[in-house]
Amino acid sequence: MSKTITVMNQQIEELINQLKTFNLPVFEDDLAEDEEKEFLEKGYNFFIYETGDMFKNDDLKTISQDIAVYYYSENRDDLDEQTVKIIQALSNIKLLSLVRTQKQRLKRKDTDSYVDRIVFIYNRKIVIPGCVAL
Repeated sequence: MSKTITVMNQQIEELINQLKTFNLPVFEDDLAEDEEKEFLEKGYNFFIYETGDMFKNDDLKTISQDIAVYYYSENRDDLDEQTVKIIQALSNIKLLSLVRTQKQRLKRKDTDSYVDRIVFIYNRKIVIPGCVAL
């Protein structure tokens, strides 16, 4: 495996490990239908992360990729505080930088209740050794 792939895998592994320090489940891309049923009963409190498109950088030696982390939270009053804690937990991952966060309220289907979702948009830089142009 190339060094670049190893570093990319380490970044994701570290991201997952840091999210797990909040004692919540972490999923890649989305929830399976059977997993969602569990949260319908127990409440929506978990993370989902997904990697996005890659694009070249002006330095011609790196590419960038967006990574989205979704924090689903139900029945919490300290979302701003939790947001800061999550940002702090992910701040030491090499070549990963926060772009922005976005707060959303999602209505639960067929109910009058809501689930909060905080979207963390990160950008990771991927070094491509020997790359002059993509």
